[in-house]
Amino acid sequence: MKDIKNYILKLQDEIRYHAYLYHTLNSPKISDEKYDFLVIELQRLEKKCKYSVRFKDSPTQSVGSENLPEFKKFSHITPMLSLNNVFIKNDFLKFYKKIVNNITVEKIFFCSELKFDGVAINLIYINGLLFRAVTRGNGYEGEDVTSNVNMISSVPKKLIGIDIPETLEVRGEIFMLKSDFKKLNVRLTKFKKKLFSNSRNAASGSLRHKNAKVTELRSLTFYCYGCGYCSYENFTDSHFLRLKKLKSWGFPISDYNFLHSSYDEILRFYNFIQNERYFLNFNIDGIVIKVDSICLQKSLSTTSKAPRWAVAYKFSDKIKITTIMNILYQVGRTGVITPVAQVTPIYISGVLIKKVSLHNFNEIRRLNLNIGDSVFIKRSGDVIPHIIEVASKCKLQRNEDISIPKFCPECGSKLKVDSFSNIKIRCMAGLKCLSQFKKLLHYFCSKKGLNILGLGPKIIDKLVDLGYVSDLSDIFDLNVSLLTKVENIGIIKSQNIIRSINNSKNVSFSKFLCSLGIFEVGSIVARSISNYFFTLDKFMNSSKEEFLLINGIGVNIADNLYNFINDEFNKNIIFKLSKKLNISSDINAIIDNNNTLFRKKIVFSGSFSNFSRSKIIELSKKLGIIVVSSVSKSVDYIIIGKKPGRKLIKAKKFSIPGIYEKEFLNIINVYL
Repeated sequence: MKDIKNYILKLQDEIRYHAYLYHTLNSPKISDEKYDFLVIELQRLEKKCKYSVRFKDSPTQSVGSENLPEFKKFSHITPMLSLNNVFIKNDFLKFYKKIVNNITVEKIFFCSELKFDGVAINLIYINGLLFRAVTRGNGYEGEDVTSNVNMISSVPKKLIGIDIPETLEVRGEIFMLKSDFKKLNVRLTKFKKKLFSNSRNAASGSLRHKNAKVTELRSLTFYCYGCGYCSYENFTDSHFLRLKKLKSWGFPISDYNFLHSSYDEILRFYNFIQNERYFLNFNIDGIVIKVDSICLQKSLSTTSKAPRWAVAYKFSDKIKITTIMNILYQVGRTGVITPVAQVTPIYISGVLIKKVSLHNFNEIRRLNLNIGDSVFIKRSGDVIPHIIEVASKCKLQRNEDISIPKFCPECGSKLKVDSFSNIKIRCMAGLKCLSQFKKLLHYFCSKKGLNILGLGPKIIDKLVDLGYVSDLSDIFDLNVSLLTKVENIGIIKSQNIIRSINNSKNVSFSKFLCSLGIFEVGSIVARSISNYFFTLDKFMNSSKEEFLLINGIGVNIADNLYNFINDEFNKNIIFKLSKKLNISSDINAIIDNNNTLFRKKIVFSGSFSNFSRSKIIELSKKLGIIVVSSVSKSVDYIIIGKKPGRKLIKAKKFSIPGIYEKEFLNIINVYL
């Protein structure tokens, strides 16, 4: 138990340190998710521990942190407490039931609001004029930032309307709009200054800047969300209606404040806002639910840290904590080895997560990962989950650093470091590696490849495992009889697959090239190769120097292409495929080696009398002329039309010969 006490005390110190960095210095070192995790862990241990370690100064019992010495302290009229957080439906249900069961009122109304991700501010008005603007601080006194707040246009300096109280204390949030945050970082980049990591830090830093003029230039925004003290005796008992009254006095109020009378209504609002937040021009991290009646709020009272009548229901369903159980290595179709973390299974947004991609080995080093570490996993926008950061390191001393493998986990071939910057490694065995072969088959049959309907990854893997497919060309030898031997494939499905295979036999040269999965050769590069060589034979008999002449191909891709066509294993597969497929040129080109411009790179500048730009490019490609969009030293000719632009000036710098429209048309008309 002594160890637990010491751990609790250590955890309290750690939370105090991070609270100071966050609230006072505006320079957090950990994410909000990790901070919340530490607080939840401390609350759990303090509740569980029998010993008196839950001191009054525990961060679970206090608000905020100390103030900066640059700003004078000023006391709040009424305490400005923080809010308790809940992250899951069950915890919110506990809060709701506790309220409902403890109050003997026939119907309880709750006001549901947005939880802004900014800086809490307390505004004090005397006779309708702004007297003080004070940060939350420790909940009882904060920093006097009146001079800076006076520079925020959305904060009313003089109240309007009727029944304005003599003394009024208004609570709200100062934040930076997403659009203003982007503009600020663009401006900071221009002047080579340090960028803000997020809009909350930007808002906090701007609000507490020593120069109030800087605060004005940073375009901060204010929204009111409540009232602390009000000397107006007839002020309504409803928090919701108080917000309406505050709006009439000139305070900006969110449009997303609603009265609810049931748990289900609040839950629907939460789910709605969770999706709606992506369309808002400001950041929120949850919703706040408050008992609407001020009288009921007083009867429920508060703790030293937070009111019992309100809670922040934070968005956390897409961020969860789990533990790394193992590191696996997956081999992609191009041989790239991707480290994958096998984690303790968890549900995020209703999806069971068992594995998380680590992308490359540099990510492992960046996160300082070890097996046994607790990590935060995020699934943003329902995409592939990824690790945000380590929540807590594994305390087992036997853990070793995750090392980069030297041999392929599938075929045992020696691995090659392909990129030092991202520590990307590759298996160079190509299609001889079973994993690469299967992945290539998946790609070959997919929409990006030959688009063979019905041949998905699971069926393809079964066909390979049964020995029915051992290279790409075997796909075209499949028949109904073979397919029906595969589990879960009946006659009708087999017939549909064979029909799709037969349809895929007529393929364009660029589509065929793309389907081969050559490293770094996608549809755009494949089209450029097709437009240059026109036929498969010319491509297979080309040199590295010829590849470098093609627009968009650099040294790396040229090496990949040259190595591919000179590999005997690949040559054999291409030969087999050429016998089973009808590969046609993308352009019905007129090939004539006597054509002055055949296989020459040209660029157009200006407008043309007889043809539109798109038509003249199409005609040029038909003649085997390579058309590029920009001027470089590799361009052979510039074709000059009426009112040529900057391309001509640049071409002259490179001494690129020019051909005027009439001369160019004379050359191509011979072949049209």
